[in-house]
Amino acid sequence: MTIIVTDGGIETALTDRLEQHLPEFAAFVLLDSAEGRIALRAYYAPFLAVAREHDLPLVLDTPTWRANIDWGDRLGYGVDDLARVNADAVAFVRELDEVEPTGAPDAAPEIIVNGCVGPRFDDFVGDERMSAHEAEEYHSAQVRALAEAGVDRVTSVTTLDAAEAIGVVRAAVAARVPAFVSFVVNADGMLADGSSIAEAIAEVDRETGSAPEGYLINCAHPSEVATGLARNAGAGELERIVGFRLNAAATGDSGAGDEPRAFAEAELALRELAPLAAVFGGCCGTDAPHIASLAALGRSDGIADDANEAPIKRG
Repeated sequence: MTIIVTDGGIETALTDRLEQHLPEFAAFVLLDSAEGRIALRAYYAPFLAVAREHDLPLVLDTPTWRANIDWGDRLGYGVDDLARVNADAVAFVRELDEVEPTGAPDAAPEIIVNGCVGPRFDDFVGDERMSAHEAEEYHSAQVRALAEAGVDRVTSVTTLDAAEAIGVVRAAVAARVPAFVSFVVNADGMLADGSSIAEAIAEVDRETGSAPEGYLINCAHPSEVATGLARNAGAGELERIVGFRLNAAATGDSGAGDEPRAFAEAELALRELAPLAAVFGGCCGTDAPHIASLAALGRSDGIADDANEAPIKRG
């Protein structure tokens, strides 16, 4: 099994490392200025270098976590603007793929351009939940724009419950683009609606005919994810988990969180509970050093030399 690495926490890296102001925590607004595009290239460049150094495939998210209807409206982006910016995001990341690296031509890593589809709500407040049908209608425009722009796949990211995941997956099926689902869990390892990771996976698979190509967990600390996975240890649904993109700090903790090696060790250890996981990356509070540690440790402990086929392929 070939380990696949990802980029890190784009919004936190842009604000902390590159001192960018992101209104509503939206990175896509940077696409609309020359200075913003320079910052985005500076964000992605170290991850390309890590993948090149370790000769590993690399998943790069488009900066479109907030590029949906409600968040776009808050930022002054209408429907046409959002279609443009989602397509522009795919082209921007694809151009990073096509840039010739310094050195030998064969040094370029394999790049998987992932269309990032963020949630409508950051958390549930009152009755702020959608049915699967409402979620499909809500997310269809963004999924379609990403698919038409030639993204390799889309992922429902920081997903709060199965219903929203089902909607995104159905939209992806309609747009004929591969789909993945990445759930977020709370400090107790449970989803926002109180379901377990295994229960959420089972519901999405049941309602979509197992359409997702795989599941991930993101935007939680490795210890919180371990708690959630342990609740369903040995469940068949955990074999559907293909990766993790996690936070450096636990929920409620202040400061920078785990240093890169400790973070990488904790994230890679989750394979004991999700044995088919092969994608490892970061979310809030992580940057290139965390991904470099994942790449180095993933290589050194043999995961990259396993004979099994990697569960995520390009396009």
